[in-house]
Amino acid sequence: MDTSEIFDRMAPRYEELRMADASWWEVFDATLAAGLGGATRVLDVGCGTGRFAAAVVERVGARVWGVDPSAGMLAEARARKLRGASFRQAPADALRFRDGWFDAAVLRLSVHTLGETRPAAFAELARVLAPGGSVYLWTFPPEHFREFYLAPYLPSLPAIDLARFPDPALLADELRAAGFADVIEQPLDQHGTLARDVAAERLRGGYISTIHLLPPDEVEHAIARLEREHRDGAPPLATHVRWRLLRAVASPGADADSR
Repeated sequence: MDTSEIFDRMAPRYEELRMADASWWEVFDATLAAGLGGATRVLDVGCGTGRFAAAVVERVGARVWGVDPSAGMLAEARARKLRGASFRQAPADALRFRDGWFDAAVLRLSVHTLGETRPAAFAELARVLAPGGSVYLWTFPPEHFREFYLAPYLPSLPAIDLARFPDPALLADELRAAGFADVIEQPLDQHGTLARDVAAERLRGGYISTIHLLPPDEVEHAIARLEREHRDGAPPLATHVRWRLLRAVASPGADADSR
């Protein structure tokens, strides 16, 4: 299934199933603290429903341009009617913006969707960022998937995501190859709990793109097991989210070899 098609299907319930809770805002605040708080023109790559863009506009006062290949996600973003932000349908490796136009770019859980286009996408980021502008890339390390709280219910999931999500060390090397400097990796661990019936409903709604790549019977079995455990009075699931933030700086002339 095409990635854009998956996100088109996810779009109507995306924010309902992935709420902007305290953990979401912790990631947002960590991005501001890493330097995004001083930005004035921000590119949001893989902007989805526009939630992150809206937070940047409202809390930072920056102007935001969001790009995403999914028409369904962009329809949700545009429905916000957000003053200070605009949204375009475009792949990350073909950004229709002027050289050096942005002073910051954000990729929040979108780098794994780029696949083989990733080097070209990083070169495009180097092109559209002004010298000294920064990219803020949020992803997960391999251990996140091996210890994912739903792995015992979805045995196919870790292998699929380990293949989809590049190791942060590889991403750092690719950013440097695209001309970025001062690449810093910052961990953020979040611990919490999730009621089993809520986990089941998230699975039923296909709350993450990987769910759409799994065998349907495996997903149905997991839903039934979680609901049964909830009825039997099992405690909430313990969750551990292992984030990695990569921050890199566009150097003067960094994109010259990429054009």
